Amino acid sequence: MIHDRKTGVTAPEIVYQNSLMGFLYNTTLGGLCVLFLRLPLVSKLYGLGQRTRRSRNRIASFIAAYNIDMRDYPSGYNSFNDFITRKRTRETIDQNPNHLIAPADSCMSAYPINPGATLTVKNKLYTLARFLRDDTLAQTYTGGVCLVFRLRVYDDHRFCFVDDSLLESRKHVRGFLDSVNTNATGRFTLSSNARDVSVWQTARFGRIVWAEVGAMLVGRIIQTHTGAPARKGDEKGYFEFGGSSIVLLLKQDAAIIDPDILAHSVQGIETKVTRGEKIGESYV
Repeated sequence: MIHDRKTGVTAPEIVYQNSLMGFLYNTTLGGLCVLFLRLPLVSKLYGLGQRTRRSRNRIASFIAAYNIDMRDYPSGYNSFNDFITRKRTRETIDQNPNHLIAPADSCMSAYPINPGATLTVKNKLYTLARFLRDDTLAQTYTGGVCLVFRLRVYDDHRFCFVDDSLLESRKHVRGFLDSVNTNATGRFTLSSNARDVSVWQTARFGRIVWAEVGAMLVGRIIQTHTGAPARKGDEKGYFEFGGSSIVLLLKQDAAIIDPDILAHSVQGIETKVTRGEKIGESYV
């Protein structure tokens, strides 16, 4: 279930290729197919197909099927991937310096980081040490909060900085590529999917861990930021075709997450957010 803050409506998600995903993740034969599809090489080859001029023939029907609002986007794309990685003609970024903003158009959840640096996402226990591949770093976030932003295939695939930030470290963690589709939540694991993990010192929210998590048929995670000091709202990067996720880790008392997001997360309901929208604020 997803709650739309703008309309106040809570409703089931419109799932991309719902019947196909149901087959892949809920049948034995489909599960065998997933073993093949989750290989990074398969996603890379599929991504090449989405960059051909012929693939642009899918765009009009895709927009209609998922009722995508194109008012803030240009018209005319050279390929389906060009459309998926579209850039807004104008951005609306909350500029209040004390506000934490959403990094992407996505469905968001917030989870407490428990003693031992563990968290439970959709009834599955994760350890931050395994996710980050860094035991020492993981322990520093005990008592903090984990924010998960799930980008659906029809969401805007670009993401921005949530505060003025300075890069401390960055690494790529190799892995497989499972879907982040709701039909696949039983299989999707933060700890096994390929991901880029970076640590940033921010102006108002302390030391934040960023992780962009790839998903099935995501060709690449593109980091457009060069590593120089970043300003709040600056583009950090984008995902190519497919649904993906962004994970942010904040330390204890770094931010107060908006109460509606916390309340829905406890109920297992995601909150639909827009890039640049306020999702919390600093304690100061």
